[in-house]
Amino acid sequence: MVTSSSTQPILVRINGVLPEISKLGNENESERMAEVKRTELTTNTSCSIFNKTGTTDKPFQILVDIGEGVINSMENGIRDLGFGSYSKLSCVNIPTVNLPDILLLTHPHIDHIKELPLLLSKASDNRSTKLKIMCTQRCLNQIMRIFPQISAADKMLFETVTPGENYIVSPFSITPILTMHYNNDRSSSSSSDSVIYIVRISDKKIIIGWDFLSIDPNVDQKLFWNPDLLILGTETYNHHPETGMLSVTETYDLIRRWNAKNCYIVHYSGLKDFEEAKNQWFRGPTKAMTSEELQKTIDSHLQITGNNGKFKITVAKEGMIWKAVEQQKEEEVYDENMTGSVLEIEGLQKYVMRIEKVEEENILKITIEDSINRYNLKFIKPRIDHENNNILYADGEKGMLAKGPELKIKIDDLQPSNGEFSQGIIRIDVFKGKGKVFKDDIHVNTIDAQKLRRFVVKNFTV
Repeated sequence: MVTSSSTQPILVRINGVLPEISKLGNENESERMAEVKRTELTTNTSCSIFNKTGTTDKPFQILVDIGEGVINSMENGIRDLGFGSYSKLSCVNIPTVNLPDILLLTHPHIDHIKELPLLLSKASDNRSTKLKIMCTQRCLNQIMRIFPQISAADKMLFETVTPGENYIVSPFSITPILTMHYNNDRSSSSSSDSVIYIVRISDKKIIIGWDFLSIDPNVDQKLFWNPDLLILGTETYNHHPETGMLSVTETYDLIRRWNAKNCYIVHYSGLKDFEEAKNQWFRGPTKAMTSEELQKTIDSHLQITGNNGKFKITVAKEGMIWKAVEQQKEEEVYDENMTGSVLEIEGLQKYVMRIEKVEEENILKITIEDSINRYNLKFIKPRIDHENNNILYADGEKGMLAKGPELKIKIDDLQPSNGEFSQGIIRIDVFKGKGKVFKDDIHVNTIDAQKLRRFVVKNFTV
């Protein structure tokens, strides 16, 4: 049985957003570096995912990466969120050590592991804490070379992960994905040392995808579809693959391919963007922008290309909090007075479906999109099967020389197989004679399946 997000609030805190300080240049040259100096927020890129379960005041915490300043920022966040635990001594509240339950390491560059020895020391001092550190074997091997002082006992806290495999760390499901990332010399880290993490809890999906340039082409793209939050590392605004990382301009395409409507970007330096100033014809940003300037540039682009506000990109700042939006209650969704001739549904794996009834002409329009294709389909005489209101039929349009394809939609329920949440399946078959125009199953959450049933009954009952 699913426990709703209202009783299991999911919070993501951005602990830090910066790459190595050396990648920011000097404050006289870079407005970005001047901003960092002025705000004194210098923590390397990291985030924490919190989930409060049970009766304890302490939430389950996943910490992702542990570069410079992360521990102090994390502890400040725990205190500010009211998650700190205290022991009373006389009249003074003395905070105990607040350690994460899980530490996920993406790769062994120093701005992502620098405070690992400090965390291990805190864990050693607090024997009651059960800390688990997850990373790839190659990442662990490099960590042992960088920090030879790590003891055999500390090494027992590590669990090596294999990219592409799924790990259940209650209440979370964690999947590491192999990526390509390297330094400028491309020698200190190969692609097998870097992963991004897909973290799931209940019906929520969070992708932590900083510090990568490309993803293993063999990975199933359905894994990335429709995240509730996507965090991306973007070293520059313009495309500079020599950084080994994505640019902001590349995220515009990525959020559409993954249908990521809420995206945070971190790790921005912008130093390489000065190179575009050498080209007098270049019309994009040619400097390292402040976070405010970067946000305005992104917002301006999305006003034109953001699909009427569907996609949002936020330049993340240290201390920023994201909270999972609660799914609407079923009784609120299925108001008896619900009307409308257009319904849009997002699949759990790869599709967005839009269905519309054109009242005056008794026409049905359907648009189906995935990361590559878009199908614009039009039918006449839509009607529900007289024995089963889970089935909708529609005829093909009659043209001058030929008749268009026909339609059959069937809405089925799929019982939960993993104990997390039930699903619905929209089975769509668009055919012309024996030929197939489109045929696939769109997996949706139960509420969306019920919304479609109600839409069909209200609009297409003969």
